[in-house]
Amino acid sequence: MFIELPEVGREVQAGQSLGEIESVKAVSDIYAPVNGQIIAVNDRLPDALETLSNDPYGAGWLVKIRVRGEAGLADLMDHAAYQAQCQENP
Repeated sequence: MFIELPEVGREVQAGQSLGEIESVKAVSDIYAPVNGQIIAVNDRLPDALETLSNDPYGAGWLVKIRVRGEAGLADLMDHAAYQAQCQENP
């Protein structure tokens, strides 16, 4: 229904909310996966939220973050680990 994304240039910390997404049932924060600076925002999403469901790994990207430091990078999941987690917690 609605998405709020950060402005380009904003500094973010891993685990910090960088925006919100609202569905029919709930409002959820969008959390930064790493420390860094927002260098791009997908400005097309607010007018085409269905893209998040239809093409989440392509046109449904949210933001691009220039990573600052390597702290926390080892904790990120690759695609296979994320898919396994989704199967465990549907």
